[in-house]
Amino acid sequence: MKYLMILAACAALPATAATVTPGDPVAGGIGYRWTVALGVSDAATFDRHVGAWSWEDNSLFNAGLGEPPVGWTHTSDWVALTLDAATVFTLRLERQAGVSAPTAQDPNAVAGSASMFPSFTIWAGWDNDDGDSHTYNNRGNVVWAEDLVYLDHVDNSTVTAVERTWALAAGQYSIVLGSNAPATDTQRQGYRATLTTVPEPGVGVLVAVAGVVALRRRRA
Repeated sequence: MKYLMILAACAALPATAATVTPGDPVAGGIGYRWTVALGVSDAATFDRHVGAWSWEDNSLFNAGLGEPPVGWTHTSDWVALTLDAATVFTLRLERQAGVSAPTAQDPNAVAGSASMFPSFTIWAGWDNDDGDSHTYNNRGNVVWAEDLVYLDHVDNSTVTAVERTWALAAGQYSIVLGSNAPATDTQRQGYRATLTTVPEPGVGVLVAVAGVVALRRRRA
């Protein structure tokens, strides 16, 4: 029974404090809108707005001719993510009404949400050298961001919220958040992003076993 109690206590890994900072961690390359750091058992949430067809603009490429799909670099929001340890990472992106989006003409303006079709791409690495470009490949490696390695994407033009989970190593990652609406709505679109981490399967068990072994050695 004592060992079972020790296992339970050790398996419950402590949460660490997530940090969410508006802005770019390093000047140059991608203009990151958010800098986020997460530990093993963590969560972070933030709201903002993007262009209605920021993640993909169908007017910029001809899929029938095999041209690669692209999004708008500067109307999407880029996240510079750091994972402090290997974790199971989940990203949820959803519509968020009433997000503040002030303009020079109207400091009280808010973003729309009816044309927010949340879509995103994730790459390993950050890109903070040289410059950027007006468009980016939303489904693969980005030519002008050579430090990024494509991992995955979610293409959505039908639902109001999307979510995906990956097992990721500790390190730096780039995520672009945007919308995949028809290129007709020019209003900014509000979103909410929720990033969470949990221990990789087996991590808690390994920690628990280590605790039991250490206890037995002390008693020996």
